[in-house]
Amino acid sequence: MRKNILRTLSIILAAVLLLCASLPVFAQSAKCACGTPPVIYVAALGSAKLYLDRGTENERLLFRPDTAAYLRLAARLAPSIARLAIDKNYDAFGDALIDGVSDIFGDLQMDENGDSTDRVTSDAELPDDPDHGVDKSYYFAYDFREDPLTVADKLHEYIACVKKLTGHDTVLLRASSMGGVMTMAYFYKYGTDGIDACIFQCCPIFGTQVAGDLFTKKITIDPDALVRYASQLPTDEQWQSDLLGVVLDMLNFAGVFKALVGVADKLLENLTDRVFDEFMYPVFGSMPGIWSFVTDDEYEQAKKMTFNENTSKKLISRLDEYHYNVQCKAGEILNKAKKDGVKIMIVAGYNKQRTPLVESYTANSDATVDTKYASVGATVADLNSALPDGYVQKNEAGVHDHLSKDGVIDASTCLMPENTWFIKDMLHCKIHDGHKAMYNWFFYSESQPDVWSNEKYPQFLQNDVNAKTLTPLGTQARPAQSERGSESTGKPLTPQTGSASFAAVIPLLFALPAGVVSRRRKRS
Repeated sequence: MRKNILRTLSIILAAVLLLCASLPVFAQSAKCACGTPPVIYVAALGSAKLYLDRGTENERLLFRPDTAAYLRLAARLAPSIARLAIDKNYDAFGDALIDGVSDIFGDLQMDENGDSTDRVTSDAELPDDPDHGVDKSYYFAYDFREDPLTVADKLHEYIACVKKLTGHDTVLLRASSMGGVMTMAYFYKYGTDGIDACIFQCCPIFGTQVAGDLFTKKITIDPDALVRYASQLPTDEQWQSDLLGVVLDMLNFAGVFKALVGVADKLLENLTDRVFDEFMYPVFGSMPGIWSFVTDDEYEQAKKMTFNENTSKKLISRLDEYHYNVQCKAGEILNKAKKDGVKIMIVAGYNKQRTPLVESYTANSDATVDTKYASVGATVADLNSALPDGYVQKNEAGVHDHLSKDGVIDASTCLMPENTWFIKDMLHCKIHDGHKAMYNWFFYSESQPDVWSNEKYPQFLQNDVNAKTLTPLGTQARPAQSERGSESTGKPLTPQTGSASFAAVIPLLFALPAGVVSRRRKRS
C-alpha cells in the first residue's frame, strides 16, 4: 500500500516537473495573433564590433577602430611626413604608412581559407526580446569579413530565433547595403519559406564598381570629385550646408584641391604597388565578404592580380560560389522569390558623388553603390549628365513609362522595373521618417505593391532631408509613354550638397560611408 502511494506521488511529482519545464517552451512558441510579422534589419558593413582576444586582459577593438587608434597612426606618420616634405623619401613614408595601418587593421586578416582566426570574434548575438511591432525591428549583425554563405547560416538561425520568440511563422526583412549580399546568400542557400517581404535598400546586389576598381588598381583622384564628395559632409542646418559649399568652392578656386591631388598623385605613383602588395591584397584580399562587392566585369582580373599559384583552392572556391551562384544569378534568385510569394522592393539612391579615388568616380551612385547595380540593371547616365536627347526606353515602350523626369534613368532595363524605386539625393542607406513611412506601406500591403500602386510613391522620388520627406520627382511617372526626347535636355545636373553623414570605415581606398551603419545596437 505504502509503495503504491509513493509510486503515485512520484508519478504526480514527475508530471508536475515536466509541465513546469515545458511552460516556457509553450509560452515562447505560442502563436501571436497581432497580424504584424516581426521586421529583421539585416544590417550593413560594420554592424558588429570585432575584437582581438575578447574577454581577456588583452582585449582590443579591431573594427571599427576608435579615435585613439587613428591619433596614434597620425603621430607615427608625422616624422615620415616631415621627412617626405624635405627629401621626398617615399620609401621611408611607405614603411611608416604600411606598418601603421597594419598595426590597426592587420589582425583582421583571415586565414588561408578565408576563415577568421580564433582570436578575432564579434559581439553579434541572438535576440531574447519577444516585443515586436510596426515601429520596431530586430538587428542582425555579422562579421563583414566572412563568407556570405557562412553568414547565411547565422541569419537562418537568427530568423528561426525571432519566429520562436514572437510566435510568428513569417518575418519581414529589410536588407541594408551589405545586408543585401547576406540576404541574397540566404535566399540562395535556404530559400524564402517564412519570408513575407523583403526590402533591398541601397544593396550591392550586382556589386559596386569601386571594389573592382580597387582590386585592379584603377586608382585616380579628381579635384572636382573631391569637392563634390566633401560637400556631402553632414550638417544640421541648411545654412551650414550652404556655407560649406561656398567654402569648398573658394578652396577649389584657389587651387587647394588641385595641390592636394598633385601630392596624392605622387604618392600613388610611388606607393600604389607597395600598399597593395604588402597590405591591401594580404589583408582585404583574404576576406570573402569584401570579394562579394566585386562586379562581374572585373572579378576574374581582380583574382588574377590578387592571388597566385599558392593561393588556397578552398578560398577561391568560396569566392567563386558566391560570385557565380549568387551575384551572377541574382535574377533567378529574386524572380523565384517573387514567384514564391515574397513581396520585393528594391530601393536605389542616385545623384551623389561616389568615392573619388577610382576611375569609376563619374558613375551615378548613392556615394557608395552604383545606381545601376543597386537597381539590378537600370540604364543610368553618369553623374551630372543625362541620357541622350531623343532617348527612348529600351523595354516596355508604349506600355509603361520607366524614364525619370530628369532624364537620368531608364528603369525599364531593371530586373524588376515594376518593383524598383529610385530616390534622388539619397545618401547610401541614410533614411528618415519619409523612408520609414514608405517602407511600412510596402511591408503591410496585402499584395505585392509596385511603382503604380500608390501615387505618393511612384518610381522616382526626391529626397528632402531637412523636411524628412520623399516626394514624387517632377510629375508622377505614368503608364503608356514611349518617347521622351523632348523632355530629356541632356544638360548637366547639379547634385544636392549637405545632408550626408559618412566617414571612412576601411582605411584609405576602402572608404565607405559610415552613415550606413547605425551605432544603436538596440532595436528601434
